Amino acid sequence: MEDTDEITRAQADGRAPYRVKRLYNADGSVGSHFLSRELYSFVESWEVAMQDPGFAEIIDNELEIEQIADEPLGHLAALASSERARALYLSWLAFINCDLQPWTTGGSIHFRPHWARVLLLSQALADAEGLPDADARTLAAAAAFHDSRRDNPYLDTGHGARAARYYRDFCEDGVLGVPRATRAGAALAFDARAYLAVYWHDRDDAEGEEAIEDAFEADRAPELGDLSLSATVPAGAQATPVEVYRLFKDADALDRVRLGPHGLDERYLRSSHAPELVPFARTLVERTRARG
Repeated sequence: MEDTDEITRAQADGRAPYRVKRLYNADGSVGSHFLSRELYSFVESWEVAMQDPGFAEIIDNELEIEQIADEPLGHLAALASSERARALYLSWLAFINCDLQPWTTGGSIHFRPHWARVLLLSQALADAEGLPDADARTLAAAAAFHDSRRDNPYLDTGHGARAARYYRDFCEDGVLGVPRATRAGAALAFDARAYLAVYWHDRDDAEGEEAIEDAFEADRAPELGDLSLSATVPAGAQATPVEVYRLFKDADALDRVRLGPHGLDERYLRSSHAPELVPFARTLVERTRARG
């Protein structure tokens, strides 16, 4: 994170002191994060990739979103599904702007506007499911961290595990039983449900659900040592670890509407209330872009 003066400016104007890494460098060359091994496992060059109309459309979308990727996002709070959702959105947006230290190589479509909308969508789902505050906060944490360790803008399988480890490391004081204070003013305690939801969010549902169920059945995860997973679940929580995973993945999936008319396949949504939120997801995208 940058110095205190820059953090203060970020809090004042709603921006973050970090910026998304652009697709094109100043000399017109393509940024290395867009030339990852993932891309070249399918094609031999960027020029060949751009001959695919679908890929070219993705790049056009990326360039459009770059124009607003670093802009303030506080105005979206007016669309929150409840007063609780609004308050949690604003506090976690402050966290994203002032405390999060994300990698910036995931492309604009995976950057702050996406995180903010997933945050709001997670809270709308929490409201629709009638979940208590403890679960709403867990979903908010997952939304804030989930794409914070993207190496490139493509599938980047493994970015979930990297982001989960960052969340674990950030909450180290919380793991020891003392919630970590943040510059944004919130105390952040580790919740293994958020950790595992982020860890497995870039994998198939069946794989993620099985891993999460097995971990909580054993009450251990190898990378967390002897930590009791159940002991990290906050008092008053109702959602099971797998329910947190499904709801978070639905919040992330709902924002696929940003990718165009065929970006979201509603058949793959997991919770009963998620399809009801598709119009809300579209409105969030429209309001984000209109402000840019």
